[in-house]
Amino acid sequence: MKWFKSALVVLLCATTLFTSASFAQDSQAKKKILVLTFSGGYKHSSLALAEEIIAHIGEKTGVYEADCLGLYKLEPHQIDLSFLTADYLDKYDAVFFYTTTGEVEKELLTDDQKKAFADYIRSGRGAYIGSHSASDTFYNWEDYNEIVGGYFNGHPWGANSDPVTIKVEDPNHPATKMLGDEWVIQDEIYQFKPGSFSRERSHVLLSLDDSKTDMDRDGLNDGKDGDYPVSWCHYFGDGRCFYTSLGHREDVWANKTFQEHLLGGIKWALGLSEGKPEK
Repeated sequence: MKWFKSALVVLLCATTLFTSASFAQDSQAKKKILVLTFSGGYKHSSLALAEEIIAHIGEKTGVYEADCLGLYKLEPHQIDLSFLTADYLDKYDAVFFYTTTGEVEKELLTDDQKKAFADYIRSGRGAYIGSHSASDTFYNWEDYNEIVGGYFNGHPWGANSDPVTIKVEDPNHPATKMLGDEWVIQDEIYQFKPGSFSRERSHVLLSLDDSKTDMDRDGLNDGKDGDYPVSWCHYFGDGRCFYTSLGHREDVWANKTFQEHLLGGIKWALGLSEGKPEK
């Protein structure tokens, strides 16, 4: 109950932030985004807040309408994704993942559903957007690895560690142009399984600045001189995919800068804003 009260307080504060944020109304036709927050493993306390903010940013800007299913409320044995078919996906312009699979992964999607989802992105009929634990999902599904861009492999910088400095690698992208050269933020910072992430496949937007961050951490993949991307985007076939590993803490979701980062990534994924990579 303690986490719920904490999240509720942050939600009330966040409402002021994202309703007063200087998001311009978009004159283009409103897109539709399906938001999936199921969790068969660790359940983030920010899931309810994340759904609220994703939906409200879309409403405030007029860019998209979010269909939040509240799947985070389900216990692992209650998760049923049988509705996720090709016809169902075609109702949406993008799917937003903030999920954790856990031990029920093999039960969540059939092979036909996995193919339908991959085809939906690959064909360009829909886009993929992922936040934080979206990379901690479907480890045995090769197409999903290519769609999300990398698999979670621990967080040497925990949610309550000191703030880190993030380097802006592409300051001109819609998801980063509000940040300047760097971004100091306190959040849980992921690293990714060796071989699952590649700069040849993904255009890196943000990465950990190891010259300004405490690198004396246990469990680093490649030691202190490794590559620690934080956000990226790429194409999977003709479909745009955007991922940010940020979003563990409630105050990150409530942060106006994070909301603008997220909105920029969503607009790029939906094809409403241009930026690298380009087809």
